[in-house]
Amino acid sequence: MKKRRKLFFVGMAVALIAFIWGLERGTHLLLAAHLQLDKIEVQGCSRLDPRQIIEAASVPPETPMLNLDLREISRRVEVLPWVRSCVVRRVLPDKLALQVIERNPIAMIRLDKLYYVDEDGTPFKEPSPGEALDYPIVTGWEDQEWKEGERKDLIGEALWFIREVHNYPHLSKEGVSEIHFNEIGDVTIFTAKGGTMIYMRRGDMELKIRRLEEVWKRITEKPVPVQYILYESPDRIVVGL
Repeated sequence: MKKRRKLFFVGMAVALIAFIWGLERGTHLLLAAHLQLDKIEVQGCSRLDPRQIIEAASVPPETPMLNLDLREISRRVEVLPWVRSCVVRRVLPDKLALQVIERNPIAMIRLDKLYYVDEDGTPFKEPSPGEALDYPIVTGWEDQEWKEGERKDLIGEALWFIREVHNYPHLSKEGVSEIHFNEIGDVTIFTAKGGTMIYMRRGDMELKIRRLEEVWKRITEKPVPVQYILYESPDRIVVGL
């Protein structure tokens, strides 16, 4: 008797689970049939046209909202070179929202070709016709060296210098045209305005930029063109006229 009662309750439990599963499955299918994609909203674009984002997302109209693979849609959009990240959300009943964060080029790097470099030091795109080219250029790597990861830490120093120079009024007026690293990491900087060459060894960039600002302040007091500056030490900086 007890065994029959136990089997009865087990059977009831199995039936109840099957009923709930079937109800949930039926509800899902019913919602999927009625909740279909009607519009896509794109936010965060400044360089890209939202239509490029929608095309890259590649989601057909009237796709069931509950069948959308949000991670896959995000991955497809992030293939675009200008896109750093894309967050995708369902907005029921019928909208897909894409929040895009674009890359911000800080400089360009010369490898096998010229590429934009973002704030993380990542080369991400060749300039297309009509796109801006007025960025400092960082050089010193062969394409294969970069792919193998050689001296990649130097790109961080270059980008730091490019950003930091704007905080120094005399250096910022000259601007930076090119930063070149040799095989041991020593730095040659060419200014944008006068083409002055500045040579210094690697390391302690914060001290170097402060001392260069002091030197450039003195230079501007005398309107004489400067050909080069050799930064040998904080106490010995040679200026060539």
